[in-house]
Amino acid sequence: MKDLSCVLPPGEAGRLDQLLAAHCWLSRRRVRQAIDDGGVYVNGKRCRKAGRLLRGGERLRLCLLDNERLQPFEAQQLLWQGNGLYLIHKRSGQYAQAALHRSKGTLPDELARYLKLPAGITMMPVHRLDRGTSGLMLLSDNPAIVQHMQARWHQDVRKAYLALVSPPPTWQQQRLQQPVSARRDAHGRYHVHGAGRACDTEASVLASNQQQALLSLIPHTGRSHQLRVHMAFIGCPLLGDRRYGGAQASRLMLHAASLRFPLPFTQRYQVWNIPPEDDWLWPDTSWQQLLPVMS
Repeated sequence: MKDLSCVLPPGEAGRLDQLLAAHCWLSRRRVRQAIDDGGVYVNGKRCRKAGRLLRGGERLRLCLLDNERLQPFEAQQLLWQGNGLYLIHKRSGQYAQAALHRSKGTLPDELARYLKLPAGITMMPVHRLDRGTSGLMLLSDNPAIVQHMQARWHQDVRKAYLALVSPPPTWQQQRLQQPVSARRDAHGRYHVHGAGRACDTEASVLASNQQQALLSLIPHTGRSHQLRVHMAFIGCPLLGDRRYGGAQASRLMLHAASLRFPLPFTQRYQVWNIPPEDDWLWPDTSWQQLLPVMS
């Protein structure tokens, strides 16, 4: 990804797209595309207007990723909606939230377009999944509901993931409670660290062969990359997780398979289970017998 910044000289006025193209040595067409994607910032705020007039002295930042392939949102991904919540089946490769280089083409943006939300109404993720992770994910267009759900998330929500790891573990069940660092290193990785934040992962082997194993992973805390870090730390990295030493695969083999969540401001719960997509690298497709059960 390219991350370019500059400060306009005082008095250098003009259109945003023209000035960015001149200072970043890019074509105006490429700059306009970056602006439309949501990868351009003026004085720290995302700007989506190519024709915005600048007076000079502004801080400009342009973030872009060339040749990026986006996984489009499809109507059948919306599984359920109610009480201000929207439950979707996220595909591997889709952005769960706005990235530094784009807001257009992310799931909140795509879902808002599909629902034809009025201008000024923003779709927000209630929780997040890594881009490579697939599975069940909640969004809302109501900030009060997002705040309420997030405040009660660890008390009321239960999640379980399916994961493919290699090599297979020698144990059947494991409770992983190694703390994980709060910040990434220069390569974008988190690490088990004694001074890190408390983490708790429950891991169980559902099936295995000589090369790999299918695991159920239940996170009891919600740290960034928690499952990926814990599995890499014990020498069983996720398939497709090249960042943490996993073997090559067509995708990150991590799937949010089960979700139990409360309906906002009620005592009722929704429970959902969903199998992985067709690109899952496990020969047994009897998913209903393997999916973790939420109660």
